[in-house]
Amino acid sequence: MVNSMEFLAPLWNYVLPFLVILTILVFVHEMGHYYVARRAGVKVEAFSIGFGPELFGWTDKHGTRWRFAAIPLGGYVKMFGENERMLDEDGAERALTPEEKACSFQHKRLGQRAAIVFAGPFVNYVFAVIVLGILFAVAGQSFSPAIIGPLTAGGPAEKAGLRTGDKIVQVAGRNVERFEEVMQAIGLRPGERVPVVVERDGQRRGVDVDVGVRMLVDKRGNQTPFGDLGAGPFVPPIVGRIVANGAAHEAGLKPGDVFLKIKGQAIETFDDVRKIVYAHPEVALDVVVRRDGAEIPLVITPKWQVTKDNKKLGGIIGVSPQAAYRMQHGVFDAFVQAVRETYGLTVATFTAVGQMIAGTRSTRDLSGPLRIAEISGDMAQLGLYQYVWFLGVLSLSLCIINLLPVPMLDGGHLLFYGFEALRGKPLGQRAQEYGFRIGLALVITLMVFATWNDLVHLKVIESIRSLFI
Repeated sequence: MVNSMEFLAPLWNYVLPFLVILTILVFVHEMGHYYVARRAGVKVEAFSIGFGPELFGWTDKHGTRWRFAAIPLGGYVKMFGENERMLDEDGAERALTPEEKACSFQHKRLGQRAAIVFAGPFVNYVFAVIVLGILFAVAGQSFSPAIIGPLTAGGPAEKAGLRTGDKIVQVAGRNVERFEEVMQAIGLRPGERVPVVVERDGQRRGVDVDVGVRMLVDKRGNQTPFGDLGAGPFVPPIVGRIVANGAAHEAGLKPGDVFLKIKGQAIETFDDVRKIVYAHPEVALDVVVRRDGAEIPLVITPKWQVTKDNKKLGGIIGVSPQAAYRMQHGVFDAFVQAVRETYGLTVATFTAVGQMIAGTRSTRDLSGPLRIAEISGDMAQLGLYQYVWFLGVLSLSLCIINLLPVPMLDGGHLLFYGFEALRGKPLGQRAQEYGFRIGLALVITLMVFATWNDLVHLKVIESIRSLFI
């Protein structure tokens, strides 16, 4: 029984969360095509979630077959007249009747066809905003003020002349409100010189920061370069979690307490607390905290922080700061922040793609379905908040990918419609066929490359090699 449960664990933990997200996003995308097509008077023959043989389905009063297919890795909307060729009962090509032309996709005006194609990615973008807006309104938005906290000695921020307490208002030309936005912009630019605008003493000043490089290591040991500012967010000296039987717990410290003074020294950030505590193991410290509006004096004696090999490092009291909290927004503000978030993610995505094209970012960062499935599972295990957030982010990614000007994708169709608008007539049949062949080759090549990245990232290649060594 245990072995069977272990065998099924990847299915429940990764495959199922991925299929749920994928099904939702495919439905939303295809519904955009379907809705606009119906509004334009196009007959929709099929709305399919998945490819291949139909598992089950039904036909509505408009003649549309709604179907779920065996391969749940995408979907499509089949519209009448997408292919100009119509065959009679003997297999001979025939012309469309006036009634058929009235509901044929190809016989709609250029603007209508472009709107039908654009609707899929557009609805994915709108869906991302709606998902994040509802999430921020209901559960709040992760928020750390864009105020610089402790600086790394000799780090990029210190070298650029930045100080603790500076408020960052702009990074790489983009206005920022949260430290999360700062880290997103900096993280995309390892080793680059990035213009930063900060506010200090009521005045703004611009500096150029030579962003450092640090390697992010995932659970499988894969390393990814990430931009390093050499500074963390300003963390207020508010008590978060308290370790049972630690020095803080024994002294009567409580979650929500605000450190005001330690040894008579004023405390401004949680890093001030760490430094004093670390330097005074087994020394009774006079501490003043604010609790429920009153100042409470305490005496806390830090204990030694000891490594596994019994090496003493410094003092520790067993307390962590209050984490970056989730700011509750009203409905309007939640959607304003959702628009900001999707805009920031869009800029970040195009920046990363541009870096890959320019060769300054490794194409190993491209993810395929396997790694997306892994991330879906990881997010589901972290909790509903992270899972819903990832749903919104992935919907945005699906929008951007589909708008790439590659034949076979929605962006490729829109590119052809652009040529049609300029020429006053569609591209020739042969040109379109060659375009779609090239597009198909590009899409297949990209999918194979991304899947190969997934296999390398997930250590599948190394596992296979080990079987033959």
